[in-house]
Amino acid sequence: MEIALEKLHGHRLALPQVVAALLFAKEPPPALLLVPEARLRRYRDLSAFGARVYLNPGLEALEEKALFVLSYEEALSPFPEDPEAWRLLLEVGRAYPREALLSRLLKLGYARDEDYRVLGEVVELGEVRLEFFGDELERLLVRGEERRRHILLPKPGKAEGFTSKKVLHFPGPVYLDTPALAPEALWPLLAGRPVVALGGGVELPPLELGARPLPPYRGSLKALEKDLACWLEAGKRVHLFVGHARTLDYLKRRLQAFSPLVLDRFPGPKGRLALLPGDFEGGAEWGEWVLLTEALVFATGGVRARVRVGEGLSDPGALSPGDYLIHPEHGIGQYLGLETREVLGVKRDYLVLRYKGEGKLYLPVEQLPLLKRHPGTTDDPPELSSLGKGEWQRAKEKARKDVEELAGRLLVLQAKRKATPGRAFPPLPEWDPLVEKGFPYELTPDQKRALEEVLRDLESPHPMDRLVSGDVGFGKTEVALRAAHRVVGHGAQVAFLVPTTLLAEQHGKTFRERFQGLPVRVAVLSRFTPPKEEEAILKGLAEGTVDIVIGTHRLLQEDVRFRDLGLLIVDEEHRFGVAQKERIRELKAEVDTLYLSATPIPRTLYSALVGLKDLSSIKTPPPGRKPIRTFLAPFDPLLVREAILFELERGGKVFYVHDRVASIEARRRFLEGLVPEARIGVVHGQMPEGLIEETMLLFAEGAYDVLLATTIIEAGLDVPEANTILIERADRLGLATLYQLRGRVGRREEEAYAYLFHPPRLTEAAEKRLAAIADLSDLGSGHLLAEKDMEIRGVGNLLGPEQHGHIRALSLEVYTELLEEAIRKLKGEVREERPHVTVDLALSARLPAEYVPSLEARSRYYSRFAEAKSLAELSRLVRELKARYGPLPEEAENFVALARLRLVAERKGVVSITEGLTHLEVVFPRYPLDYDARGLKGLPYRVELTQYPPGFRLEKKGLRPRDYPEALMEALYLFADR
Repeated sequence: MEIALEKLHGHRLALPQVVAALLFAKEPPPALLLVPEARLRRYRDLSAFGARVYLNPGLEALEEKALFVLSYEEALSPFPEDPEAWRLLLEVGRAYPREALLSRLLKLGYARDEDYRVLGEVVELGEVRLEFFGDELERLLVRGEERRRHILLPKPGKAEGFTSKKVLHFPGPVYLDTPALAPEALWPLLAGRPVVALGGGVELPPLELGARPLPPYRGSLKALEKDLACWLEAGKRVHLFVGHARTLDYLKRRLQAFSPLVLDRFPGPKGRLALLPGDFEGGAEWGEWVLLTEALVFATGGVRARVRVGEGLSDPGALSPGDYLIHPEHGIGQYLGLETREVLGVKRDYLVLRYKGEGKLYLPVEQLPLLKRHPGTTDDPPELSSLGKGEWQRAKEKARKDVEELAGRLLVLQAKRKATPGRAFPPLPEWDPLVEKGFPYELTPDQKRALEEVLRDLESPHPMDRLVSGDVGFGKTEVALRAAHRVVGHGAQVAFLVPTTLLAEQHGKTFRERFQGLPVRVAVLSRFTPPKEEEAILKGLAEGTVDIVIGTHRLLQEDVRFRDLGLLIVDEEHRFGVAQKERIRELKAEVDTLYLSATPIPRTLYSALVGLKDLSSIKTPPPGRKPIRTFLAPFDPLLVREAILFELERGGKVFYVHDRVASIEARRRFLEGLVPEARIGVVHGQMPEGLIEETMLLFAEGAYDVLLATTIIEAGLDVPEANTILIERADRLGLATLYQLRGRVGRREEEAYAYLFHPPRLTEAAEKRLAAIADLSDLGSGHLLAEKDMEIRGVGNLLGPEQHGHIRALSLEVYTELLEEAIRKLKGEVREERPHVTVDLALSARLPAEYVPSLEARSRYYSRFAEAKSLAELSRLVRELKARYGPLPEEAENFVALARLRLVAERKGVVSITEGLTHLEVVFPRYPLDYDARGLKGLPYRVELTQYPPGFRLEKKGLRPRDYPEALMEALYLFADR
């Protein structure tokens, strides 16, 4: 069927996506297709239609005559007015005069010795190696491979200064997918070009091509087979485009009755069914052609959900407009953003904070370390403080009285615990190393530290009460196992309390394997332990022949008696009820107790924060572990299918969480229709225990591809090949549960994915919870998550009195600080405060908006510069800035220089650095000063010491303002550290 494509130009077409892809593929190159970001993948491979596409092309593709596919965002991205000046074509045999080449590299953003090296006749720039004979390029290597030709592009980040837009530099007719989503800024740039709108929302005349859209089959292959029979009988060319290799194998088997042909290129022969590669959507009957897609057959065919990806909270302190911040003097204000102000000819960036009654405070970015974030403890935002009314100081004073009383009671409790006689378990040089040999990995630094702290507690003659907090799979069990080994070596018993039978079985297996060959008897006790075995275990515990017992709530029953219990380990304390916690308290009265948790409940974490419990934190992931990519989306069958198939095709397995036992069978049937390629196993708490364990085992061994389960899999199930989890109605689940469920995947080196599905409308609390879990996708963020939980739910009572009101008024962080301060005061301890240096120099110092355009990015960098604690950390930040945005402009150089000066001044104990008419003045807190007198005399500028105030004055004569920080640092290096 011939199509006159020129007729389409200047028209609006209502077509299924697969037909739109066909039309674009037939357009003579060069041609351009602009699409929303989420739909890019649908056009990335048009090889079935005989076309090759460039996805989001850059400067390297300028001279290509091809079909280009760009997202709307990419089409509007900065591009040079004169592209040829910003790309360097390197060809073997061409002459490149040395000076001209080096100045060209500098223009492209590459600095000599930093980005490239010149070694005689050789220039090395990253993965590119240029070998010259005189000025002639004799040999060109890219990533070690010889090439005849290579295009060198500007250094990443250099594009920030470009003034043109990319869409203007790629010629040909323009096709627009879903034009209703095209940004307003795009339309003026398309003036005078042939445009084809693939969808509504634009004022172009419609054109009818006669393609009849087909309704989705929703997984009903019987309905598909019935239609196929009709079309083939009528002699039509039927094409079914398949996106997944696994689906192709399945459909070849399932549709065998139609003798399908597997083809690489469209079209197929008349009266035959052809299976072709292509990740398209929709379907249509168009003359003698029938175009079907995998998405049409198996999913709803509806509009795709917008997926929100958690970007990872690599910097939890980073500011965003709208955050609530606490100033030590003025209280709670809302951060509105950054504002550049010029005072006496000096430009600086200021944080703008809004207070009650529209009061505003402009704070220099250098004062960021003074601010704390107010998270709020409920779904409501905190109340803003009033400027200049003393409300904040009064609230702090009120809380301080309450805190002092509470601190006294805390110390009494702690003293009681320290005074309680307990057992000491000193090192056993011959016994201790025996269990270490069985550990196949190297302990991470955090694991080592946690283990040392736990063993030190065991060696002391007082009962241990320690919380080991660390993400799922970060090695808490190994710390517990080695602690248990030490206690057993002294002839005492260990009880390991876990929340689920499955976890008990898994830990039982791990402990038995590790203690194999040692005189240690490990038993597992749960409500499903056979009566005879249970009787033997109880007898063994009472007589002391069972050394380690791992069990569920069954361990807490009255008939469980120990001959000599030395250590109680409690895994995930938040999973136990009030009555069980009381029984744990009775058990642990004079016994060493170790708590393990990935998401400590707020109250437990709160206790640890203020020193009521000792805390060891394992935040370092095992080598090779990657963050779990987390997606939030309204439930979408098409997304479910694609997520499952993607995982299966890379050889993995999938968890699917459906939190309703009553409808789990119906969900299994739905999934079988949606993903017939997968084998599905089902697990829920109302199944017989033996069947649960058998199904889990079959899943781990590979008999099932997908495990459809309730939240029973939340704790402890470790299946290394399972690297995707889909959670339905994630809005119904608590933060700790969501975090634990997500922790079932990503336990090895493979990248893992978590999909959290929710209804289209959410309550504010549910939205906060889901946003928190998506944000905290970084490894080791369980601690942060527990703190988020405190923000959302509150902290409960600690020891009885109600502190919630104070925390609501001041924030958890300020309240905890007051409590710690009160405890230290009662203990007679002095806290070393990080000094704050006042630096007031007439120097324009900021990160200009022209250099870092995004407000969020600038806020984040200001936060990170303010929090930097070493010059090495500052250097890393500067390197990152240069890599992302190119060489630093003068104002940014000044900002970095002041940040360095501030760090050096802090280390020397400086109070302030100010500027007078003729001198720069540095003030120290006390006199006399310890300094290198000869070094000071040898400086190229005059420095005079002062006694009142103690410090020195540096003469400005001959110095430019931009030289002040360097001159002051040179002088400060000659003073002793405080």
